[in-house]
Amino acid sequence: MWVLATTAVIGARESATFGADRNACGCYRTDGGSCYCDKKSKCGCPGECEPKGCEEKRQKEIDKEIHVETKRAQDSARAHGGNDHSAGTAAKNETGAPDKESSAAKPLTQAQLHELARLLELYVREHPDEGSKGIEQLGRELAHSPR
Repeated sequence: MWVLATTAVIGARESATFGADRNACGCYRTDGGSCYCDKKSKCGCPGECEPKGCEEKRQKEIDKEIHVETKRAQDSARAHGGNDHSAGTAAKNETGAPDKESSAAKPLTQAQLHELARLLELYVREHPDEGSKGIEQLGRELAHSPR
């Protein structure tokens, strides 16, 4: 009888300790730094202990959102009479030289500026170590990164 009572007290103490240390995702970190999660744990604790695959899932969602917003911006540009230069080629006149008018950058609409700011904020939130880079440097690196 004493063994059962002692085991119940130790079990209750351990579950209370683990329950208090769990984060909102249902995970906890041991003294050794290992991360353990409940079977029904969920993603939603970036930078903390969370189930495996959450970071990859978040990156896929951001990549998908960037792709959708890029496509929406291209469609919007086409709908407003802009030339489609999605392949990165400038329009050329009869002599074969790039046309100065079409190669000049067109100002973004207010909605496009708002969307760009939102996407940049998402990117910096996912890559906090790259937040101090200049926009030109970041643009060059993203343009040359494999997808």
